[in-house]
Amino acid sequence: MFLIEKIKKSLFPFYRSAEIKKIFNILNSEKRGQAMFVGGCVRKYILNEKIDDIDIATTLTPNEIMERFENTDVKVKKTGIEHGTLTLIIRDQKFEITTLRKDVSTDGRHADVEFTDDWKEDSARRDFTINAIYLDQTGKIFDPMSGVNDLKNNKINFIGDPNIRIKEDYLRILRFIRFSIHYQ
Repeated sequence: MFLIEKIKKSLFPFYRSAEIKKIFNILNSEKRGQAMFVGGCVRKYILNEKIDDIDIATTLTPNEIMERFENTDVKVKKTGIEHGTLTLIIRDQKFEITTLRKDVSTDGRHADVEFTDDWKEDSARRDFTINAIYLDQTGKIFDPMSGVNDLKNNKINFIGDPNIRIKEDYLRILRFIRFSIHYQ
C-alpha cells in the first residue's frame, strides 16, 4: 500500500488538483501578479507527508485578490485583511492566501505590515528557514533561505538573529519547540 501511495503522490501531486488549478489560473490570469505555495504544505510535500492545509503567498493585494474572484464560484473571506490574509473557499476546501509583506514594526506578538512584491523580502520576515520555502504551481521550488537543506537535515533555524526574531513574536518560542519535536 505504501508503494501505491508514493506512486500516486508522484504522478498526481497536490498542486495538480482541479481546485488548485482553478485558483492559480485566476490568480495568475494577468501579467500583474504571481502566487506560490508556502509553509506547511510545501514542507509536507517535500517530506512526502499528508497535506492537510494549503497556504498561498501572492504579490497581489487583498483588493486585487477579491476583484479576481468576484464573479467566480470561489468564496472569499476576510480573515486577516489588515495583515493581507484572506481565505478562499472552493467546494468545501479552504486556502489561506496572504499578500507578500514586510514587517514595519512589532510589539512582541503582532506586526504592522507593509505589502511588497519582493519574494526575498517576504521570506526574510518569516520565522524559520523551513517556513520560507515556496513552491510554484508547476512544482518548482524557490528557496531563498536554504530551508530545503535544513528540512532534509532536521534542523530548525531562525531566519536572522534568533533573539530579535523571538522579540518580534514571543510565540516563536513555542513554534520552535513544536517544530524541533516534530522534525527531529
